[in-house]
Amino acid sequence: MKRGFTLVELLVVLVIIGVLIAIILPNTLRAIRQANTKECASNIRAINTAIQMCYTETRNWASCDTIDELTGGGYLEGTPTCPFGVAYNIIGDGANGYHVDESAHFAGWPQAETHN
Repeated sequence: MKRGFTLVELLVVLVIIGVLIAIILPNTLRAIRQANTKECASNIRAINTAIQMCYTETRNWASCDTIDELTGGGYLEGTPTCPFGVAYNIIGDGANGYHVDESAHFAGWPQAETHN
């Protein structure tokens, strides 16, 4: 006599697997989104710090206004990439300094009071 699984047993197993996926998947996706948000925020802070270090050393905002100048000058170890696929844009002017445009990454992120 052959022993096997009945249709009911297979359906019960599939339902249990479906419930587990329904519980685990949203939490996993939320954790990934939070990690990406923190990585992006950390990259922005690192770039802003590199801009300030560059200006402190050179006293010339014009030499601190692109990512390439910051990486070439040794202020950043490499070109940071946003996990959301958005480029880091440095904005500002030579009189008041430069900073990363946070609005392209986090619409609700509060702007810093001063950037220079």
